[in-house]
Amino acid sequence: MDALGSLRSRPHISISQLRVFLGCPRRHRFQYIDRIPADFRPIALVFGTAWHGAMDDYLLRGSSTAEVAGVFRDLLTRNVQEGDLPVLFEDDERLGDCVDIGTRMVDSFIGRVPRPDQVLGVEVAFSIELVDPTTGEVLGAPLIGSIDALVVDNDRPAVWELKSGKRRWTEDMLEFDMQMTAYRMGARVHSVEDPALKVLVTTKARCPSVQVETVVRTDRDERELALVAVSIMRALDAGVDHPLRGWQCRSCPYAGRCG
Repeated sequence: MDALGSLRSRPHISISQLRVFLGCPRRHRFQYIDRIPADFRPIALVFGTAWHGAMDDYLLRGSSTAEVAGVFRDLLTRNVQEGDLPVLFEDDERLGDCVDIGTRMVDSFIGRVPRPDQVLGVEVAFSIELVDPTTGEVLGAPLIGSIDALVVDNDRPAVWELKSGKRRWTEDMLEFDMQMTAYRMGARVHSVEDPALKVLVTTKARCPSVQVETVVRTDRDERELALVAVSIMRALDAGVDHPLRGWQCRSCPYAGRCG
């Protein structure tokens, strides 16, 4: 078991859990409390996992464009074909279409983003004890996650968040993304103080673009993250698990169980 797997084997919270609760408390209950098996895996999730694996290969090994594209193709194909759950594709997508798009994305990313001066690690695990800013009480479960990439770039330590998505991130997404706040805190666990925080979004398109943005997080953002976590944990303790109906239900892997 790797470091992150070992941390996740104990009771904890994560940014993914917080996001799921904010999006739909009922899904959170199904997924993280009742641990009900999902009906399928969205292709976006499977694609994103393969994308991270390919980017890890590029950062750690300095592989060529063709080699990285091959890593992506092999990971995506294996994850689609060998998983326990079926994969739900979007619209008229097929596996071959996704491989073609990912190959073009790899070419765009490597052409746009030079490898950093030094790669300190990828999928760098961290565990943080969150403290209620109001009462000073330590939350009952740590915040656990992993930094996509911890690097040194232009002589400064930096955190890279590597994303694939249908579209570029908006200003609001860049400003309020909780993941980047958690990454700032997680870097400190590894003795990296106040790193540069970069979001790198490669769009899933026939002509992919690569959005590179530097964001800023402060102690105030960390306090807000702790307050959100405290509020959600209180809601869970109170048994809050109502469904939140909307567009997101169409791709929810628990929609069939939400009566």
